[in-house]
Amino acid sequence: MAGEVVLIIPRAEAEAFLGVLVRHGRLIVFITLVAILGALFATSALRPIYTATALLVVEPAPNNLLASGSGPLGETPNSGAVDGMVEIMRSDPVMLRAMELASPFELADFSSGFDLQPMFLGFFRIAAEPLAEGEAGRAQVLGLMRNSVSINRRGLTPIIAIRANATSPEFAARLANALGEAHIALEVAAKSENLRKARDLIEGQVETARGHVLALSAALGSLKGASATAPSGISVDFQSQIVATAQSLELARNQYQRLLQRSGELEEQAELQLPDARLVAPASPPSDAGFPDMKTTLTVAALLGVVVALALAFTFDGLASGVRSTDELAEAIGVPAAVAMPRLSASRFDGTSHADNVITAPLSPFSEGMRTLQVNLQRSLVSEPGGQVVFVLSAGDGEGKTTTALGLARAFDAAGRSVLLLDADVRSAALHRHVDVPLAGGFEQVLAGDVDIRQLASMVRKDPLSNLSVLVNSDRSVVPAEVLFGGPTFANVLRGVRASYDITIVDMPSLHWSAEAAYILPHADAVVLVASWGKTERAKLREALVAIRQAHPLPVPLVPVLALQPNVLRWPAPRYEPGYSSR
Repeated sequence: MAGEVVLIIPRAEAEAFLGVLVRHGRLIVFITLVAILGALFATSALRPIYTATALLVVEPAPNNLLASGSGPLGETPNSGAVDGMVEIMRSDPVMLRAMELASPFELADFSSGFDLQPMFLGFFRIAAEPLAEGEAGRAQVLGLMRNSVSINRRGLTPIIAIRANATSPEFAARLANALGEAHIALEVAAKSENLRKARDLIEGQVETARGHVLALSAALGSLKGASATAPSGISVDFQSQIVATAQSLELARNQYQRLLQRSGELEEQAELQLPDARLVAPASPPSDAGFPDMKTTLTVAALLGVVVALALAFTFDGLASGVRSTDELAEAIGVPAAVAMPRLSASRFDGTSHADNVITAPLSPFSEGMRTLQVNLQRSLVSEPGGQVVFVLSAGDGEGKTTTALGLARAFDAAGRSVLLLDADVRSAALHRHVDVPLAGGFEQVLAGDVDIRQLASMVRKDPLSNLSVLVNSDRSVVPAEVLFGGPTFANVLRGVRASYDITIVDMPSLHWSAEAAYILPHADAVVLVASWGKTERAKLREALVAIRQAHPLPVPLVPVLALQPNVLRWPAPRYEPGYSSR
């Protein structure tokens, strides 16, 4: 479609990303679960916070309740007036009045950030903080109220929202309404106070006007009395003075009446004032807590856990300094190709092994890898009379050497060869934990001379899952290498097994025990060098290669194996057709 954006991810990068997910899947799941459980614990430990909202509308009010409807009621207030009212509502006097209206209360009723549940406080024997007395208590509550209440204008509308947070729904609603009512009451009181101050000023003028009226009345009375007692009548000027005084008295009386009327009006207005804001939507107790939000918290915790887990996974993956591909392993050894063995689940002991997959799951990738190793060795071995001996070793311990030796032996057995698996790793004696066979002495006892070599045949056991013959050690040995492998006994044992078996797979000690390798490797017809994915370093491989070349007088076939290769999700998924069966 036109305008459609298609994101193309290169296949190599996608497989690398999926490979990291598979290799470190347990780490990613573990860290994500820890983050979720931590968030769950935190939300359980925190006290729930309820939020209630009260709405006020700002409307210019008439002077008093008796004003006509033609006044300014209903007019839209200017933006500055609304913003100014918001600031007034945030002031200390409004907060203190709201504190009085919302009482009684305790400190625990307010929302104060990281607030633990009483049960957790009780578990740690932490007593609740008491409310201080006097001015200290007022200041303490005033600070809590400022933290618990937010007052904001809704956009450019004349609506003011009062949000109150508290640990109980009832107190949250009571606090929000108390703040709105406190502002309205203080606003009405301020208007009434201003009108009463104006009335007091007019009262002073009324008294002055009253005195003036009384003075003029007295003067007029005096003039009239004088005119009545005059024997020859009053003059024109005296009569004009009487008329002027009467007129002044009338004016003074009219002014006095107006001032008296205005004083009464102001007193009436002071008693009947209306606020410029009214509570149009009082707060009601909320049904659910607004904090902590369990769903949101767990979702965010899961996302953060995944991000942190991925960062750690890619970090650990990048810190893996060992070989991480069969091409890299083959290049380090100096051979055309190497064989990959996939990583399976966690290690298994007590008679079970991942090598059991060669028999129990012949179509699995692990079994296919073992068959590939068996075919490569078969091609590398020189056809000579008698059986041939293949040594399986590794540069270090714990790299999958014993599992590879057992799987390879079973692969040769499945191919119709007579096979003996010989446990020459006398330092770890790990093979008997992979094969559930009864022990009748140890191979190391024969090499040390404690048991006659003629009893060796009675120590050979059959693999429970195949026709493979197994000769295992009963326990670790501390006998020196020159005693075990430097004498004629070991050479005589190999000479006997060559005559009795087509293939002998020797699980030898790792090159960590260099003395054993120096005595054992000269008898090899082929060597399988096992490297662990991401663990075996190239320097160790070079040391192993030098040890093999120095120990063997002639070039010996060498097949490298990259064990514990992590699974990589690939597409399309390979399809394995039936072609092998267990014996």
